[in-house]
Amino acid sequence: MMDAVSSRSSVAAEPALPEPQGHVGNLIRRAQQLHASLWARVVSTETTSAQYSILLVLERRGEASQRELCDEVDLDRSTVADLAGRMERRGLIARRRAVGDARRNVVTPTDAGLAERRRLAPLVDEVQRLLTAPLAAEDAAALHRGLRQMLERPPA
Repeated sequence: MMDAVSSRSSVAAEPALPEPQGHVGNLIRRAQQLHASLWARVVSTETTSAQYSILLVLERRGEASQRELCDEVDLDRSTVADLAGRMERRGLIARRRAVGDARRNVVTPTDAGLAERRRLAPLVDEVQRLLTAPLAAEDAAALHRGLRQMLERPPA
C-alpha cells in the first residue's frame, strides 16, 4: 500500500524547498511576472502577449468571431471584448457584425495589425529565449512539454 508521501506527484521527488517556493502555483505566478516584465521591456508596452496571440490567430484564420477568439486564446468573453476594443482603437483589427447574427462580432486583422505582428515576432522569440536561457535545451523542452500537458489535461 502506498503512503501519502510516495503517492505524491513527481514534483515531490525534487528536494524540499522552503515555503512558498515549494508550491508549483507560486513558481508559475513568479514565472508569469518575469514573462510580463521581459515582454514590456523587449517586445512592447502597448501590444500585450494576449493581443499578440489574437493577431497570430487572425493572421492564420483571416477572420474569427470574438467567441472563436475566446476559444483559440483561452480567454473569457469580457476579456476578449476589452482586448478587441483596444486593438480596434489602435487600428490593429476591424470588427463588424456578422451577417445574419447581429449579436456576433467578426474580427479581421488590418494591414497595420499584420505589420505589427510581423514586427514583433523576432522580439517575442527573444523573450522566449531569455526566459529559457538559464535552462539546458532538454530542460527548456521538458518545461514547454510539461506546461502544454498540464493545460491540455487540467485537473477535474
